[in-house]
Amino acid sequence: MKPLKSKRRSIILGVVAACGVLMAGVGGAFAQQTPGITDKEIRLGAWVPLTGPVAPYGIPQRAGMEAYLNMVNDQGGIKGRKFNLIVEDNAFNPQRTVAAARKLINRDEVFALMVPNGSAQSAATFEYVLSEQKVPLINAYGGGIEWYTPPRENLYGAYPLPEAQTKILGRWAAKDGHKNVVVVYGALASFEAFASHVAPGARSVRPDTNITLYPVKFGSTDYSPIALDLANKKPDALILLLVEQEVVSMVKELRQQNFRPQLYSWAPNVSNSLVNLAGPGMEGFKAVSYVVPPTIDTPAVREYRDAIAKYAPNEKPDYVSLTSFALTKIFVEAMRRIDGPITRQALTKSMDSLRNYDTGILPPVTYSPERHLGNSSLHRVQLVNGRWTAISAPVDPDKDW
Repeated sequence: MKPLKSKRRSIILGVVAACGVLMAGVGGAFAQQTPGITDKEIRLGAWVPLTGPVAPYGIPQRAGMEAYLNMVNDQGGIKGRKFNLIVEDNAFNPQRTVAAARKLINRDEVFALMVPNGSAQSAATFEYVLSEQKVPLINAYGGGIEWYTPPRENLYGAYPLPEAQTKILGRWAAKDGHKNVVVVYGALASFEAFASHVAPGARSVRPDTNITLYPVKFGSTDYSPIALDLANKKPDALILLLVEQEVVSMVKELRQQNFRPQLYSWAPNVSNSLVNLAGPGMEGFKAVSYVVPPTIDTPAVREYRDAIAKYAPNEKPDYVSLTSFALTKIFVEAMRRIDGPITRQALTKSMDSLRNYDTGILPPVTYSPERHLGNSSLHRVQLVNGRWTAISAPVDPDKDW
């Protein structure tokens, strides 16, 4: 029989050993606790409209994201891991978007949300995604001023806001000499807010510019009475803050009325499909664009075209897929720069450290703890001989140009 002191010592050592085993197990659990990260995989999520009226944007957007990630995976991935992107169809609907966010975070356990689509749609998820679950949401395809003023934890963007686009469009129309401008927009609260920035842009050039806001039912299919009413008003220019199918219908009805004002629109309508659907009636159409033309011969755009040809052979090079390709490129660059274990906190720290990062596609982006919107400049383009043609270097909505 062991002496009491020796027995007590054995018990203490046993407890210590057991605690050591327990702590090792806990440490292992902590090492594995970052959702979506394994020794072989980085699991990401996104919601994109693959059905419904905005599907013509969502389908090429998905192609651009997947093309870039597949290209990186074929090059060996990053940090010994390959990307796995899970895409949910939100049909451009806020309720479906919230359901998609819950599925991606709870069931699929994604590490981060990357390039999700929709302004009001994504905003509907913020309380759950950002505040409750604290999942990074990087470079959404959409946004609003309130997203980034002040900067919100885990939320980053490189997509120039609609307010910046409409301010540039107003200034552009005024610089072109137009004094009577009608802004046609889908009758949604967010679209009305965007439309309200046309007037400040125009009046920064011509204080006497007359700006009329003209709401129409979102998703309208019959634009004949609208076109007739606009033709009777005889504005110098129309700024169309509508989705692609609506723009096509509007332009066709305006031509039926033999009314041909100068037309302007925002970046979501700079696409090949718009030209294909509308035909020659779109000649001279002006718009702002997030990115350089997908036809130019630069290393970054050649890389994009090669990736689309290989990984999305059914998609032609297009502004939409080029935009999502570039937004994905920024995300991957931030992942590459993570020093140490891959965690959500490490990702946001890496995003905060990106300075003047040039994708070769978007204007260079810069983030910091005080600046979560990395870019506000846009290109200007025009349809010339059936092709989108760049007019100038990127312009800033708050600077003189």
